[in-house]
Amino acid sequence: MGKKQKKKKQVKDFAKVRLKVGKKLKKPTNTDTNFKIKKVVLVDQLSTSADACVSHRGLTLDELCRKLGHYNLNVRKDAIIGVRQLLSSHPELIPRHLRLLIPAIGRLIADDKNDTVSCAQLRALLLLLCTSSSRVMSSHFTLFMAHTLRALSHLKLSVRVFATSVLTVLMNSYPELCINCGDLFDAFLTLFAGNRKPSNKQLLVDALLAFLNVFWKEPSPRHEGPLHVATFSIESARVTRINLTPRPHLFGSSLFDSSPQLQKMALDSPGGVLKALNSVCPFLVILITDENQQFIEEATEVISKLAAAVSQIRQQNLPAEFETEFEKTVETLLILAKKGNLPKKLRDSIDSLRSYK
Repeated sequence: MGKKQKKKKQVKDFAKVRLKVGKKLKKPTNTDTNFKIKKVVLVDQLSTSADACVSHRGLTLDELCRKLGHYNLNVRKDAIIGVRQLLSSHPELIPRHLRLLIPAIGRLIADDKNDTVSCAQLRALLLLLCTSSSRVMSSHFTLFMAHTLRALSHLKLSVRVFATSVLTVLMNSYPELCINCGDLFDAFLTLFAGNRKPSNKQLLVDALLAFLNVFWKEPSPRHEGPLHVATFSIESARVTRINLTPRPHLFGSSLFDSSPQLQKMALDSPGGVLKALNSVCPFLVILITDENQQFIEEATEVISKLAAAVSQIRQQNLPAEFETEFEKTVETLLILAKKGNLPKKLRDSIDSLRSYK
């Protein structure tokens, strides 16, 4: 009896559904796992211009510059490597895209999250940018220098060290553009005069020599004689016309010209020479008194240039306070030359300061 009931239940559970006319079939309760596939073909998505320059990852320069401002450090590092690789392969892109490259790369100079690898890649990238001519870089140099000077006064030591190396590259690459930066003279000497300068002596020596090459030039001999030569002929009744008025500068406005501000603190003015001596002399004493005497030649070159600047200044009408301030500044150097065991060439360069007194 029990077997018959069990068989009836099985038949009832798996009974075939009979369809009746006019009635709809009920929907099944199980899940339909069937799915359909359709192929989507985008013809224009992978098409690129034949002249487009891309990196090894297929990114254009615009895309890489946008990634330079990414919040993630690894993304920024990859973008720096990509830009460097792209510009190394296509150097003709540098002068045409400086308006895009300078803002994107310049703000990374003061980035305190850069590690050693990022700084090395960024410095190599900046060296690529400095291969542009002065004429091409001139319209972008003010922004470039502003980013560098901002990093030069950063609170973090590693940023100041990197900014000093970048500033050295700029002063060696574009001395004629650096001399027109009114803030560079004060910012550089402020760094040397303070206690926040980097401890790397080689880095500071290279920066100081580049600084003197920018702001100190040997006086060129004056040109004597007529500025223009005129000819005239009575027989042919021809006369050469000469315009003796000076040619004005293209942007000769006080709004664009920083020379009045620069002349007050440059090495051709008494105030500029005194400020340079006050900032540089303590560092020179450290170089001279070093046990290894590794930077004696560099110190000799720096002192010789400063002595030549003092010699040129003494040809002007100096204020009475100049002598007193000058003696206080170079007193330690003169004592070292008199009592210290220094090489003859270095001693002669220090004595040249004394001879100008």
